[in-house]
Amino acid sequence: MLAAVQASASAVVADSLPIADGGDGSVATALSRGWAEMVLPTTDVAGVPIGAQVAVNDRHAIIEVASICGLGARRPTVAQAADASTRGVGVVLRKLADRGFTDITLALGGSATTDGGSGLLRALGAVMLDARGEPVGEGLDGLRACATVDVSAAADVIAGLSLTLACDVDTPMVGPDGSAEMFARQKGADDYTVGLMSQALERFAAIVEPQVDREGTSGLAGSGAAGGLAWAGAVLGGRIRSGGDVFLELLDAESVIRGASLVITGEGCLDEQSLRGKAPVAVAAMAARLGVPTIAIVGSNRLPASADHPFLSVVALDRFDPSCATDPVLTRTLLERATARAIAAHLPTQTGAHP
Repeated sequence: MLAAVQASASAVVADSLPIADGGDGSVATALSRGWAEMVLPTTDVAGVPIGAQVAVNDRHAIIEVASICGLGARRPTVAQAADASTRGVGVVLRKLADRGFTDITLALGGSATTDGGSGLLRALGAVMLDARGEPVGEGLDGLRACATVDVSAAADVIAGLSLTLACDVDTPMVGPDGSAEMFARQKGADDYTVGLMSQALERFAAIVEPQVDREGTSGLAGSGAAGGLAWAGAVLGGRIRSGGDVFLELLDAESVIRGASLVITGEGCLDEQSLRGKAPVAVAAMAARLGVPTIAIVGSNRLPASADHPFLSVVALDRFDPSCATDPVLTRTLLERATARAIAAHLPTQTGAHP
């Protein structure tokens, strides 16, 4: 985007601000703003050993769930969707706590899991037993078999931390628009498995929430992020927040936007889900509070005409040429053209402006 601005208007002074909303690229965004990298050993969604990249700044750390138990380009089977575990995230969280980090952000977007954060809870020391008093397994089978849960040890690990749960969706964990119903199919689950997941998550919440005096947490907006991982963090005392807002604060976006004449942001596809916490909308909302107009240049605009959004205007590149979806060179050309038009329309006589 910065290159497009420079190519289209040499007199305009532009600042670039990489941004995230809790999904893929959250750690990379922090690293681009001067945070340091730490790599910790853990396991992925299937239990395979990996090294997890974490961003650190003093005693603050950012864990990106997508890089540990993420969906990425995978096309999981039904069985893999059911077995997917968040244990690896809990391993990293515990290692950071043991190393003295006191302010930890979980970037929750892009997960391949729907285990209610049970893997994370057990990695932190929670005990989950079946009706015979035996430890349960990972994933959906473990959730369905679980009869008793003791999260006291896990709560002790979190007790000294400020835990922020950065969500890129506002879905609750349970209910007709819960995490299983809304997202498990794109993670590989079929309709039957979605039903089993939904029942298991509701039952798991009913077991755990009274124990920690947090009844109703599973119905909170955002608690369904990462297949209920946000809920698990919340019952331990973590705070659920919009990922877009969290990263705008962490990266001091206000200092970049304040005093600007125009903000230009973008997304591959702008749709109604974007309005539920995605980065471009968070950027535009902050800019609006600061009195700065925002233009979104997107690959495709699927917002209904009646949608309430904070953008001055939305420009969809596929309206110029639909083949841009598969042609990156064409996309760059169209992006530069759209940027030039936006600047000409909204900064026609200004120099030294900061879009």
